Amino acid sequence: MAASREDVLTIKVLRGLTEIGAALGQLEGTDLPQSESRPFSSPGFLLALFEAYHAADDPRLIVARTAEGRLCGLLPLVGRPLTRGGFTLREGGFPFNPNTILNDPMIMGAHASDIASALIGAAFDSRFETLILDHLPVSGGQAQALIEGARLRGARSDLPRESRGLYFADISGGHAAYMATRSRDHRWQIKKTLRKASEAGKLRIVAARGATEIGERLDEWFAVERRSWQGQTPGAAMGDADRRFHALLLERLARDEVGTLWLVYLDGIAVSALRMIDGPGRTAVHTMHFDADCRKLAPGLIAFDAMLRDGCARGLTEIDMHGTTDFFARWATGQRRHVSLRLYRPGVRGQALQAARLLAKSLQGRFAGRVASE
Repeated sequence: MAASREDVLTIKVLRGLTEIGAALGQLEGTDLPQSESRPFSSPGFLLALFEAYHAADDPRLIVARTAEGRLCGLLPLVGRPLTRGGFTLREGGFPFNPNTILNDPMIMGAHASDIASALIGAAFDSRFETLILDHLPVSGGQAQALIEGARLRGARSDLPRESRGLYFADISGGHAAYMATRSRDHRWQIKKTLRKASEAGKLRIVAARGATEIGERLDEWFAVERRSWQGQTPGAAMGDADRRFHALLLERLARDEVGTLWLVYLDGIAVSALRMIDGPGRTAVHTMHFDADCRKLAPGLIAFDAMLRDGCARGLTEIDMHGTTDFFARWATGQRRHVSLRLYRPGVRGQALQAARLLAKSLQGRFAGRVASE
């Protein structure tokens, strides 16, 4: 039975990788929600994020359970301190790095706002002054539950801010039905690309599945990334932490989430890499890279087309692209909204912090407008 009031919830705040790892490990294989955010909110994914990026950021995991001991809420947080004018604000928030595509606190049950209120209260009780809860799914009700939970807790909040609109493709009708929804030009471009690539050299497409096969091809994937536009762009290239994270996923994700690494080879050299991880009834894009020198051959399109055909053959219902680019828009049948939310601790101090932040933003806007008009 779902929690009916906050006072029947058991809240536990776990701190440090040892405690967090043990708790998340116990959740693998349990009856977690089959939400649109899986596997990017799964226990294995969260643990890999903490281990690769946030060991030194005061990681904590707030766990809510019903009176019967059933999990009903899971809020992963790290310290994200803000320094303004020499003053440091103790802000907490979701883990953040290039691989946190979206965030889902896994609030479950019919009384989501009570659960959210309890999670928020525990976060503020653990000395955070503000919370930044970014990239929250709108369609699953998580954002609304947190807004209402903050109100019940007496915490102040800024207005929700639009963040990401992530594309997806409904393939539940099979490949032929899906392709019938695409434009004639789109279908022609696929055929043209495959023909040009075949004429350029020996074309081979490989799908490495599962932790062992993907692990054997990590070096090839990372080599493609280094030759991609991302790899050649400061700030967008993978670092050591990113490569460690992708290796950790092979150890931490559940077997049915590990997914596939698609590689396109031209004359024996890998020229594109598409990493997919799996959720319930769907597969999801995690990263996509192609050799910048082969841009005219569109090797990324070749990998994506092969992956989509495979997904249809496997009877999947959706390809979740977790991206906002024009490339993904051409394949998409829909888009999911996400918002970000900043909360301030209950009480006078929280009111003062919000007022100060709003004043600073107003002054910044006025100054920018004045400069633009001069």
